[in-house]
Amino acid sequence: MTTPFWSNEPTILFNTDSILQVWPQPTMSFESKLNAISRLVILLSILGFVFTVKHHFVIIGLITLAIIFSFYKYRKQTIVKNLTEGFLNQDKNDNQDSIQNKKKNNKHGKKITPSSFTTNPITLETVLRTEFHPTTKQNPFGNVLLTDIMDDPDRKAAAPSFNPDVSEDITTAVKKQTQMLYPSIDSTNKQLYGDLKDNYDLDKSMMRFYSTANTRVDSDQGAFANWLYSEMPSGKSSGPDGAFARVQDNYRYILI
Repeated sequence: MTTPFWSNEPTILFNTDSILQVWPQPTMSFESKLNAISRLVILLSILGFVFTVKHHFVIIGLITLAIIFSFYKYRKQTIVKNLTEGFLNQDKNDNQDSIQNKKKNNKHGKKITPSSFTTNPITLETVLRTEFHPTTKQNPFGNVLLTDIMDDPDRKAAAPSFNPDVSEDITTAVKKQTQMLYPSIDSTNKQLYGDLKDNYDLDKSMMRFYSTANTRVDSDQGAFANWLYSEMPSGKSSGPDGAFARVQDNYRYILI
């Protein structure tokens, strides 16, 4: 299991399983090494203050911890940047290959320049964050609350819970809700959802809850009437539209 850095989980520094790790070892992960160095800094700062009663030991310790934290954040940003650049370069190469292939296969002999192609800047994450009701620990599934009728009548619809990203956000919100409802528990993520069996039981318990068909205060009657009476493509038809209709919603049945 991956060891978190102390900035993400401060209690890791005083965990009974790793509190004696005050010197980095070659077999440790990068986060474990930084945690060990941080424990050593804290220990030396406390000992220096106890034996000399001088506050500059505490100040030096805090500055050292700040440097360790800055080093961790810088390394993390560097890794993310390199990964992002790698994906961008791959996409750029794929786009260039696609452009070259279309130049060769153009039936009319008209060259297609790179300016003819536009890249859609809108990502799925952007749509989920801006076009739907947010997933919160107070209301993980985004269903309409009685208070929404007066307080938020124009609220947006809940995000599609069958999407894996949204499903993960809902699970995270439920865990945060547990911590909110039971503040006496130090860390619900460790005590209640600390292993695979606990998370499996959580998934089973969440099967009883779902986002309702309408997650807006006012129902979209126009869309409902259009779905009932308009000529929408059906999976029963034998044409291309029917073939597409039979598979377009398969994404929601992926086991998450």
